[in-house]
Amino acid sequence: SLSPLRRANALEEQLKEQELRADQTLLEEIKKQRELLSKMEREKSIEIENLQARLQQLDDENGELRSCVPCLKANIERLE
Repeated sequence: SLSPLRRANALEEQLKEQELRADQTLLEEIKKQRELLSKMEREKSIEIENLQARLQQLDDENGELRSCVPCLKANIERLE
């Protein structure tokens, strides 16, 4: 049987190992969460770029359609 002092030392070592493992687990989890956040931010950034491009496209189309209006009104008046 171990002496009380040896037993205390053994328990202390065990506790240190457990704390070390807990720290490593925590660091791994933090790293994983950061990577996930990074990925989500990249995806969001790409989506924003796509939406801005679509908005520009719709804006251009809108401009083209507006420029047709006077011509169409003139045609209608002529037909009437």
